[in-house]
Amino acid sequence: MIDTDTLARLRAMRLSGMAQCFEQIAETPGQANLTAPEVVKMAIEWEWERRQNSKLTRLRRQAALAQPQADAADIRTIPGRTLDTEMITRLAVGTYITKHQDLVLQGPTGSGKTYVACALANKACQQFHTALYLPAAELFDRLRAADRAGDRPRVMDTL
Repeated sequence: MIDTDTLARLRAMRLSGMAQCFEQIAETPGQANLTAPEVVKMAIEWEWERRQNSKLTRLRRQAALAQPQADAADIRTIPGRTLDTEMITRLAVGTYITKHQDLVLQGPTGSGKTYVACALANKACQQFHTALYLPAAELFDRLRAADRAGDRPRVMDTL
């Protein structure tokens, strides 16, 4: 269907999802009777999915989550711990992000702050927002170093 030069050009243009789609169509016997618009649509879908998955992987890696598997849907209340699951559900929607509001989690050691923070950051990444997990001590160290270097505005913009 498509020659190797065309596949190489697709990869050179960073359209490897389309190249994979065309290779799969060529290898699958029942796909030969697809119309040209169907083939183009399928190739665009493959490329779109590949790019979305790559972006999500990159955002999750850059978030530097302490618990990358954390999921907001898995947050459960344990007797003796006060956790507003309704609030977690509202936060998982991400409106605080679009409103440029900050989120500070506080509580005693072992109360699940890290898990909740990672779950919300993971949810933000799924919505294609950038996130960064920083323990308070590291945040304060970065701000203190930025103050000494006279670079606080740049660091605040980065954060």
